[in-house]
Amino acid sequence: MLELGFIAVTVLAANSAARLRRMAGSFFLVALAADLIGSRDTSPALIAVAACAGLAAAAILYIAARDDEYGEDPGWRLWVATIVAAAATSAAYAAFRTTAPTGAAPTLFGEGQTGAVIEVASFWLLSSGVAIMLTAQGAVRGTLGALLMTTGVQLLLRLSEGPHLSLSLFAAWLQVIVALAGAFLIVNERAVRDR
Repeated sequence: MLELGFIAVTVLAANSAARLRRMAGSFFLVALAADLIGSRDTSPALIAVAACAGLAAAAILYIAARDDEYGEDPGWRLWVATIVAAAATSAAYAAFRTTAPTGAAPTLFGEGQTGAVIEVASFWLLSSGVAIMLTAQGAVRGTLGALLMTTGVQLLLRLSEGPHLSLSLFAAWLQVIVALAGAFLIVNERAVRDR
C-alpha cells in the first residue's frame, strides 16, 4: 500500500504542476515509482530499460520547456482528472479482482503480492492518463496524459506470461516516441503563442 501511495502522490504532483519543467521532474518520479512497484516481478535489466525510458522522456520534456516559466495551469482540470481517475481505478480493480486468486488484496508493505499492487498502480496510471487527456487544454497536459498511459502499459506488461524483453523494449521506445511527439507539439504551440 505504501508503494501505491507513492505512485498516487507522484501522479498528483505531475498533474498539479503548472510549469513544464516541474511536470517533467514529477513524471520522472512517477516512472521511478512504477519501476519500484514492478521490481519484484522483473529482472534488473528490464527495470533499467524502463528507468532509462522514463529518464529520456522527462529530459525531452525538460528541454522542450526552454525556461522555468513555460507551462499550463491545470486549474479546475486537476480536480476533475483526479476524481475521474480515482473512480475509474476503483471500478476497474473491483471488476477485474474477480479474475485474481483468492486473497490477492494489496498489503501494507507489499509482502506476498500476487500482482494486485501492479494491477492497481497500472489502473491508476491508465485512468489518470485518460482523464488528463480528456481535460487537457493544450499540448503540455496532453503529453503528460499520454506519458502516464505508456507508463501504465509498461507496468501492466510485467504481469504477462513469457519473455518480457521484446514487449518492454517496445513500450520503452513508445514512451520516448510519445515524449518526442509531445515536445514537437509543445514547441509548435509555444511558437504560435509567442508570435
